[in-house]
Amino acid sequence: MWDRIRTLSADLTPKGVFLRLLEAAIGCLFSNIILARGIMPFGVALATAGSPFGFFGAFLGHFVAGRDGLRILTSCFMARIFRLSLPSLSEINRPLSYFLFTLWGTMLGGLMGFFFSSYTPKENVAFMVNGLLSGGLAWLFCIALSAFSSRPLGNTSLRYVCCLLSLSFVLLGMMSFGGILESAGRTAFLFLILCIGCKCSFFYTLSSALTVGLILCIFSPQRTLWFLAIFFGVLLSAALRVFGKYGQLISYLLSTLILWLCSEQSFSLPASLGAIFLAGVLFLALPQKVLSRLTRYTVPFGGELRGQWKKARFRFRREGRTDAVAGDATVCRGCAKRILCYTRFRTETAEAFDEIRRGVREQDLRPPREFLNRCQRFPEVISALRSQEETVFSLHFAKAFAQKEGELFCGDTTGGFRTADDRFVFTVADGMGSGTRAARQSVKAVKMMEQLSRNGLKQEDILKVINRNLLSCEEETVLGMDVASVDLKSGVCDLFKAGAAPTYVLRNGIVYEIGSETLPVGMLEEVDVKHERCRLAENDYLILISDGVLGKDKKWLGEFLNRMPTPRDCMTLADGILQEAKRVGRNRVDDVTVLAVRVCKAA
Repeated sequence: MWDRIRTLSADLTPKGVFLRLLEAAIGCLFSNIILARGIMPFGVALATAGSPFGFFGAFLGHFVAGRDGLRILTSCFMARIFRLSLPSLSEINRPLSYFLFTLWGTMLGGLMGFFFSSYTPKENVAFMVNGLLSGGLAWLFCIALSAFSSRPLGNTSLRYVCCLLSLSFVLLGMMSFGGILESAGRTAFLFLILCIGCKCSFFYTLSSALTVGLILCIFSPQRTLWFLAIFFGVLLSAALRVFGKYGQLISYLLSTLILWLCSEQSFSLPASLGAIFLAGVLFLALPQKVLSRLTRYTVPFGGELRGQWKKARFRFRREGRTDAVAGDATVCRGCAKRILCYTRFRTETAEAFDEIRRGVREQDLRPPREFLNRCQRFPEVISALRSQEETVFSLHFAKAFAQKEGELFCGDTTGGFRTADDRFVFTVADGMGSGTRAARQSVKAVKMMEQLSRNGLKQEDILKVINRNLLSCEEETVLGMDVASVDLKSGVCDLFKAGAAPTYVLRNGIVYEIGSETLPVGMLEEVDVKHERCRLAENDYLILISDGVLGKDKKWLGEFLNRMPTPRDCMTLADGILQEAKRVGRNRVDDVTVLAVRVCKAA
């Protein structure tokens, strides 16, 4: 128990502490949003869907405010109890389970009102019915919070809507206090719109402004003229985009002045100009990296959005994947029969694609005669599908390891195997401690990874299975797991890390570090898996290591790889890293393991 507490304490970085305090502050803001007498669903929803810090902030905000304290605090507390006592229900469907937990907690809070408060029975029933709204908000907050984790829920459009609505409620809670916080909320809203307009397309900028502005105006109609000024500013910024950041600021300034003159000076011009000035100073002074990060937090699509609002194309969806021709842009585009194949003969065409792919894999290509008679460009289509299925890369790999001084066995275990869908999976398992016991744990984890991967399970799901097995053991057992899955057709490498050291990619003498700190497997009920993705090219080196290689100095390996000459092969690279680690004494403290992989063109 104390080991887990020390590990969690060591994992609390300044950034993590700031984010947790921010979530607690958001809980306090949500506790100030009142829809009607006794109806305050936002704090209860965050108390269920958020972290313990969000629960503490919402609970403290309602306790200090003292509005309907008995029913609200009972609802928050009981919803959290349901979440902690029913983790198996959360694993099945997390958003739906949070909806149910919040609904049950609110109903219990309403029952408490029948016996221990002065509310009428009608008001208590209304509070219980309000549990549907609280549950819906908990569902929304769950999806919004997952957008910034390693396991996002729903598709990107759903996450975008949920994050936008959550942002609206945060600003609403801030501006509900009035006074200086009202002005601060308006400044923050304009600053975020400037960030989104700088990094995203006009569609996302306009939809963000409309969604947030309309919600703020619904709760306070006095903000209508101010919202119209923002709305017309977004429209003007599209015309002045060529002037960059200054064009955006000028557009909002012009829209405010024009609306002030047209409305017969019925809203405060100095307050609006002050908000534009403060937001503009932040927008111009902050570095581009900070603006991009704020945009990703607001619109979590994982990249630049400018110009990505495109017309949808026809796609075949079968069993959750896309059955489209690899060369669709050059092969099928312009064909006179394309629309016929994609509509009337949709099923037949998809089945023909599947049969051609199967024939390429089994080296028995027999395209359907009906497809050949109908398709005008079947040689090009077959060539595109063949290139999509054929293996492009081959991998050469080597490992080097050294046990801790004084131990008989190395506690780290590596594994590598090829799956049926042309992926090569590498695993580095770092057992707790060193010696025989650690070796036994890591060998078992690597064997389980290989067996379940060959049966078709995804690596992230396998880590969850390993985590459950470790938690069910009588003795305390934790593992650091580092898994790399390389697609031999495209070169895409998926990295799954749980308590593992960073992964390094050596390309043309330049070193790239991938990975972040996570908790190991077997520590918590929900395993903390970080998923990273990169694309490997020919002659790239992928380097997987155990924690013992780095030790406390996290930068020495990157500096060493930058200094060393270009390696001849992966064996030379792995042995060179191991010898340098032994020279600096890493094997005196822990086991040391290096797995080097070289990417080559398939023969």
